[in-house]
Amino acid sequence: MVQLHYKVNHIWYLFKWVTAKQYVKVCEVCQRGEKLISREVEEKLGKPAIPFMSRWSWAFLVALIIGFVIFAEVDGAKRNKEVLAMMASPMKRDLYVADVASLVKAPDAPVMYGVLRVKNVDGNNIEFDAPRVTYNKLKGATKDVSSGEVIGSEYYEGTIVFTKDELATLQKGGHIYSIERR
Repeated sequence: MVQLHYKVNHIWYLFKWVTAKQYVKVCEVCQRGEKLISREVEEKLGKPAIPFMSRWSWAFLVALIIGFVIFAEVDGAKRNKEVLAMMASPMKRDLYVADVASLVKAPDAPVMYGVLRVKNVDGNNIEFDAPRVTYNKLKGATKDVSSGEVIGSEYYEGTIVFTKDELATLQKGGHIYSIERR
């Protein structure tokens, strides 16, 4: 009797792939046997009967990763388009979620996310209320916006002025994450 022995690796038992396979000719009485050359056996018997999900479920993981990358690219392009549209016509009380470290000459950390609020628009110059608090992760600044903490004047200290060209340079450098209009 010919048996197929194979090894399957997996991630969380969902995404599997075959890492080894070996055909063995086994004695039905003593269960001992000898290894056979896989290529020769498959020429006679055809493809092995390894379940599809044990052989190919890894492809679903690859498809999932590719789908996530495509979604992130589409979402990033959409957000970038919205940011450019709002930067073209800034309005009082617009909220810019940005990497504030890029705006400071001697930042405390390499990345400092904060929320800048447009205080005044005067032609080509835009005056912002500078945040009192910054975060090392984007999540902190976006949480402040969604929770409404950025509405009060106690959230801000001081002001900073940029021209539209300076803002465009910051946006091209990836330092402005999003703009919310209220």
